[in-house]
Amino acid sequence: MPGGRWSLGRARFSGTFVALLYVVFGIVDLTCSLAAFQLGFPELNPFLRWMDGHGLFVPAKLAMTGIVAVLVALLYSVGPARLVAWSGIVTMMVVTAYHLLGLNAVL
Repeated sequence: MPGGRWSLGRARFSGTFVALLYVVFGIVDLTCSLAAFQLGFPELNPFLRWMDGHGLFVPAKLAMTGIVAVLVALLYSVGPARLVAWSGIVTMMVVTAYHLLGLNAVL
């Protein structure tokens, strides 16, 4: 498909749009994680838990989100990369729902 666009029904998405969508979910995930930490919950990702122990959670989370977003924007025009990108979006949606349901249950 020309221009790195993929269509879902009538909607067309560019790599930039999908990358920005990933960034939005990444920021929501970061915000929810910080709220959960304030309530005493630990980070479940071992790498990010280690980074948190060294005071680098926020920079690591932002760097990882940024790197993935750049890769999505650059590689989205390649067919198989679209599936991977949308898999990442769906994963971030599930993580966000997990955070929101968990925080809602605690608060």
